[in-house]
Amino acid sequence: MGDPQGNHRPLLMVVGNCQAESLRIVLESTGGVNSIRVPPVFEWTAEDLHIVNLILPHLDALVMQPVRNDYRGLACGTEQLEARLRPGASSVRFPVLRYSGLHPFHVIVRDPEDPSLNPPLVPYHDLRTVIAAHLGMRVPTEVEVDVGALQKGARESLGQLQRREQSHGTVVVSDELMKHPHWHTINHPDNSTLILLAQRVVETLLISGLIDAPGRELLGSLEAPVDPAVAQALNAPLRPDASTDWRLGPNDDAPRLTVAQVAEAQLDFYRARPHLVAQAMQRHEERIHILGLLP
Repeated sequence: MGDPQGNHRPLLMVVGNCQAESLRIVLESTGGVNSIRVPPVFEWTAEDLHIVNLILPHLDALVMQPVRNDYRGLACGTEQLEARLRPGASSVRFPVLRYSGLHPFHVIVRDPEDPSLNPPLVPYHDLRTVIAAHLGMRVPTEVEVDVGALQKGARESLGQLQRREQSHGTVVVSDELMKHPHWHTINHPDNSTLILLAQRVVETLLISGLIDAPGRELLGSLEAPVDPAVAQALNAPLRPDASTDWRLGPNDDAPRLTVAQVAEAQLDFYRARPHLVAQAMQRHEERIHILGLLP
């Protein structure tokens, strides 16, 4: 397979979670590459992998997040796909992006009995609500976290990304987190972070062309609330659409949910799933300690 437009621009594929497609869009904006769109890797079927395997030998570059070998029973791990590239093709790894500086209580937890199950209303867990369920409370109590703990929590989140970058040999994005960017959720970066990531990939691949900023926030379909006290503790600049409620759409007139509404629905959910509460308490024990959420 050659360049489909005959203009000798390198052909690449971007593979990973939902962040991968946004990165592909930004890379395409340079006008310096052609790219092939694929579904997020967690949705792949055996047929998807078959198609990818047919394409890989024709790529000039694979841009991919770290994925373990035989992920979900498919030979789609990063090393497995890199091994199918033609000689001379490039591979650039980029990290799985997570940052909880402005959303210190939000976490992702997979139900050990049903990993695809999300909590009600929003697909994120709030440690304050998890702890309320752990303690048998009917509603979460108000939590005041001191400035030092919030700053330490942000540093811990930064450190996790730095370790992922070093462990997997990815391009570096963690320096952007030192500015406390206002992401939409803990794993949906804002455009400024995506543009920086794309720039690092462009520099690694020696691609020509300038990145064109998208006309919309690519991962802004769900907006998590930001407590102004947290932003103040981190001296973090917020986007104009910052809210203390959940916003269920990209526009200002999208439906909203209060933190209390989400907590109420999720507490009911946890009461029927004590194993999930135990999993969350164990997995995020360090963050609970850093933020001082338990005596």
